[in-house]
Amino acid sequence: MQARLSGVDTFQLSTETHQHYNHTFKVAILDPSSDPEGWCYDRYREIFKQRIHCIPALRWRVLRTPLGLNFPIWVEDPEFNIDYHLRRVVCPPPGDQKSLCEFMSSIYTYQLDRSRPLWLNWVVEGLEGGKVATVTLVHHAYADGVGASHALHALYGMEAGWVPEPAPAWQPDPLPSWIVRLGWGIRDLPAALKGIPKALLGVSAKRKLDREWQAQGGAAHPATSDAPPTPLSKPLSAGRSFVCDSLRLADIKTISKGFGLTINDVFLSCVAAALRRYLMSLDHPVDKGPLVAGVPFGLARPPGKEMLGNYSTTDMTWLHTEIEDPVERLQASGKSAREMKAHLSAVMAAGADIGAVAHALPPVALTLMGMSARRQVEKSGSGGLFGNVVVSNVPGPRESLYLKDYTMDNWFSIGQLFDGANLNFTLWSYRDSANLCILADSRVVPDAWVLFNFFKDEVKTLLALAAEHRVTTVEPGVR
Repeated sequence: MQARLSGVDTFQLSTETHQHYNHTFKVAILDPSSDPEGWCYDRYREIFKQRIHCIPALRWRVLRTPLGLNFPIWVEDPEFNIDYHLRRVVCPPPGDQKSLCEFMSSIYTYQLDRSRPLWLNWVVEGLEGGKVATVTLVHHAYADGVGASHALHALYGMEAGWVPEPAPAWQPDPLPSWIVRLGWGIRDLPAALKGIPKALLGVSAKRKLDREWQAQGGAAHPATSDAPPTPLSKPLSAGRSFVCDSLRLADIKTISKGFGLTINDVFLSCVAAALRRYLMSLDHPVDKGPLVAGVPFGLARPPGKEMLGNYSTTDMTWLHTEIEDPVERLQASGKSAREMKAHLSAVMAAGADIGAVAHALPPVALTLMGMSARRQVEKSGSGGLFGNVVVSNVPGPRESLYLKDYTMDNWFSIGQLFDGANLNFTLWSYRDSANLCILADSRVVPDAWVLFNFFKDEVKTLLALAAEHRVTTVEPGVR
């Protein structure tokens, strides 16, 4: 078995350094009280082992194409050892959310071994209430957020006791030799080269589209070059600060309905409010103008690729840290989000999105792109390829999921950081919770709980104001 990575997948590998990690966190909080036998690590290991075939990529490792003639390939690892990937630890006392986040901050800085499948799973015992966390560090080259969601549903069942179909016999081939990989790279080269003209046309089309957009009076759309210098916009260091906890999804829905906006509008406004307060604490002049946020969007996935590959793109939106009034900031956030969606639709129609371009660039060009972005951030102190901050809002499962008889009590997920974009705010919903994760470069934000609490304060402020702005104009079905 062998599968070639796409340009976007390769970007995740090519831009990685000892400071820039392109892996992600997938965190499940298990409640063993739903199992009559209670918690048992050995049983968890056996359950995981019996389900690993549900996510075939967990047994795949990456191999480069000789001479850089083509993108790397995924191959089955004939030396796969599940006990290397599963790691059992006990959370430091008192086993609360802050203790768990301190542990996760430390392991996020692990560099995944490319001679093995690119994931590790820490089973963290000793949490409050007898709960157990499974903290999975998995490389973004495997899949984007939508792919990870499909993998989640492949591993967990919708009802207690669910088990998948038995695993077929696994007989991996030996690793392909250098000459075989070279031959495969040459064989697949025409398909890779075919995308280059399309990418060049896409870049040209985007420039033309942006000029026409402004000439027709369209709202000024932010580009990465519009990301202003801030004390947070620096080249990445090796350290990370990660926090996550739950807010009431019902509160955010109340705000969105009260103001006739979407959940995403509320999320963007609260991120802007939190950053405004944080930048003010650093004596940064926040009133000069907005920040620029990079926002990932999932695209349609080809059949058979539900759990594999990055089929996503990114666009930019203004993050209105310059606005002091909470209601005015919320309404401006909604307006900017609508403009971003209209811009993205036009860009996609022109075939000019960043994902299409990355799919066509050779691996060496992707590496040089990352190096160039870091040098630009070092020189200017402004945002990088993804603006000042990465923001992502993902609708998660509304019903409980189960790992055999263990209830998944909660779920958290976060992506990565980039040079200049040293912060990532990700909101995943699960059941009735809005689960906020914040990942930061610890050199610029030593304690990300400060930002979390600022975000939570803004939710409380908007919730109190929502009753005064009751409207019913929110677009149906829009998050």
